[in-house]
This record gives sequence, structure tokens and C-alpha cells, in this order.
Amino acid sequence: MEAIKLVRLARSFGAVRAVQDLTFAVTPGEIFGLVGPDGAGKTTTMRLLTGVMEPTSGEAWVMGKHVVRDAEAIKDDIGYMSQRFGLYPDLTVDENIHFYADLYGVPRTGRERKMQELLAFSNLTPFRKRQAGRLSGGMKQKL
Repeated sequence: MEAIKLVRLARSFGAVRAVQDLTFAVTPGEIFGLVGPDGAGKTTTMRLLTGVMEPTSGEAWVMGKHVVRDAEAIKDDIGYMSQRFGLYPDLTVDENIHFYADLYGVPRTGRERKMQELLAFSNLTPFRKRQAGRLSGGMKQKL
């Protein structure tokens, strides 16, 4: 099974073809880069693979799951960092984490311990009380 497989994947926005007949496969463990100039369709392709957007035509699978039919299930297997931040700038790092944890139904039991682990892992522990809007771009991505 391929980790990622695209077959003639396409996405149009009106008359503009952002992604056209894209076909490739990535095997598990393979190092793969999706590169190209601005406007080449990289972000659109990532949105298609994560189920954030549906293709105009073609098909794609991530870890054997179809990106349209199994869009919710794919989220358990991937991580995706958008170019836009979904953070609330007036909330602190802690408050943003709690907000999204509540939104996604993460139980409060054991949450603080898990937060401490993740904040330490990402070197954000010293910034727990800082407003997200006052973080650097890299720190926002970590958050």
C-alpha cells in the first residue's frame, strides 16, 4: 500500500486550473518533496490530500483511505500546518490550547500533563502565558 497515491487529481476554481491531472505515489518511509513556484498548486494539493477541499476530478488516497469518502478518518493519520494560523491572537498559548482541545473533545482529565509534555517538546513552555498574537511566526506554527 502506498502512503499517498494520486490519480489524475485536479482542482479548478472557475476557469483557473490550480491542479491538473496530478498523478504520483509515495511509498511508506520515502522522503518526498512537493516543490514548485508560487501558484503551482502545492497548497491546493495539500488541501486536497487532507480532505479540507474536494477535487474537481481524479482520486487520491492517504494511508489507503480515500480523501473524499474517508476525509474524517484521514485526520487521524496526518498532520497539516496551514499557511494561515487558526489562533486567537488575544488568547494566551494556554488558552488557545484549551480552546481547541475543548472544540475537538479532548478530555480534561490528563490534559494538563499532556500539555506540559507537548509544550516542553516544542520549547513553548516559557511562553504559556504570552498572547498568541505576540509570538513569532515559528512559534505560532509550533502552537
